[in-house]
Amino acid sequence: MRDEKDWSWEPQGDSHPSPLIPRPFITIGTVPYLNARPLVRWFGDTEEGRGSGVRVVEAVPSELARMLRRGECAAALVSSFELLRRPDLCYAPGVAVAAEGPVLSVRMLSKVPIPAVRSVALDTSSLTSVALLKILLAERFGVAPCYLPHGPDLDRMLSEADAALLIGDLGYREYDPSLHTLDLGAAWRELTGLPFVYALWIGSPDRLTPEVAEVLLRAKEWGAAHLEAIARTEYERLGETYERTHGYLTKVMRYGLGAREVEGLRAFAGKALANGLIDAPAPLSPCTSR
Repeated sequence: MRDEKDWSWEPQGDSHPSPLIPRPFITIGTVPYLNARPLVRWFGDTEEGRGSGVRVVEAVPSELARMLRRGECAAALVSSFELLRRPDLCYAPGVAVAAEGPVLSVRMLSKVPIPAVRSVALDTSSLTSVALLKILLAERFGVAPCYLPHGPDLDRMLSEADAALLIGDLGYREYDPSLHTLDLGAAWRELTGLPFVYALWIGSPDRLTPEVAEVLLRAKEWGAAHLEAIARTEYERLGETYERTHGYLTKVMRYGLGAREVEGLRAFAGKALANGLIDAPAPLSPCTSR
């Protein structure tokens, strides 16, 4: 069964859809993690967003990719790796889930030192992080462990493998400090000197139109201006402190997609190709250029 939460943010009463999005309402998909909240809260928290004609559903990254393939959503805030392996898709300019250096919520936790890792249990909800981890272990540590798909349960994962990859809110939690930790964002920054783009709004060019991309950009701009309020309404849900949640949203995550982020995305595409994770160079096309 799909791990999905249907927010169904549709206009009520005298609200009217934004002229940018014609009827009927469109559906977009987002990951159910804290780092995505600034990109989607506008749709539910503001009158303009509620009247935008956009319906938002939640699912884990791997399921969002399947939803795109089935044509169930016009766009999805999905793993950047999906853009690399789907040359038929385009992305919305100016919006991303990215970080420059440590990301805190995408980590490999290991019982042994990283160079000694021989097996890794992979969170089956992940796409981009799996590819990134394979690149980092090969290029930074010279190891090629066996990889085991697994549900995101750290104790069970470490009972079956040397190390475990966790992402999202589970990846952000505090764990046994005796475990060896590889923050994938920090390791990527050390390897390339670039930020890493974890997710973008992706869709087919006939559905992720420039008009839809403009609404997604508007939502991002509102979210970036309301990070403090978002942190205040999210930290209890996560069982975190306000300070840690606020720091994560304001000091760790980036929501723009500028020149350096695009450069980091292209570096990821190049390394994915070099490591045999994709079969052909990825065009990485913004929706406005199609």
